[in-house]
Amino acid sequence: MRSLIGELPEGWRQAPLGSLCELVTGPGIPAQVFGGDVPVVKPRNIGDGRLIGSVDRVPTDVAADLFRYRLAAGDVLCVRTGNPGRHALVTTEHEEWLFGTGLIRLRPGGEVLSPYLNHYLGHPLVGNWFERNTTGSAVPSISGRALGALPVAVPPIDVQAAIGGVLEALNEKIAVHDLISQTTAELRDALLVRLLKGG
Repeated sequence: MRSLIGELPEGWRQAPLGSLCELVTGPGIPAQVFGGDVPVVKPRNIGDGRLIGSVDRVPTDVAADLFRYRLAAGDVLCVRTGNPGRHALVTTEHEEWLFGTGLIRLRPGGEVLSPYLNHYLGHPLVGNWFERNTTGSAVPSISGRALGALPVAVPPIDVQAAIGGVLEALNEKIAVHDLISQTTAELRDALLVRLLKGG
């Protein structure tokens, strides 16, 4: 079977993203309400398939009004404006956080596993699809409606689990190496100052 990413093996199928997930566009949150206890994920926090960097926060009472935009483990966040197509898997560490404007939350149903979907979004041909379906020149963006039409290759669940497991293990290794690199750079910078003072 031909699909967006090429010919699919027997037993696989293709389906639009909107039939596999609930898609919810993030709300606009006024800048003046920031400052509080509840983290809010923004597009800058989406990188390399995972959530990164420091996050803004809002007060608990503001978060209570935005309950529809709470995150759960297994959600996948996709950037909607600026650099559409970047994506990240939400883990238990991020449960009950909020997501803001510029993002679309994908909440998979029973036909597709979150780790598989997160990695599928990173396929080069899916990236080409985003480029073709993005609008706007000054600020590129993609609508929830357009994203819902994204063709997704859907293997059997056991195959999804195997694919997701292999790629998640590699992601964990990347995260560890990133941390080692960052820590080593900080150690170098600290030593530089001491050593050049004769320490």
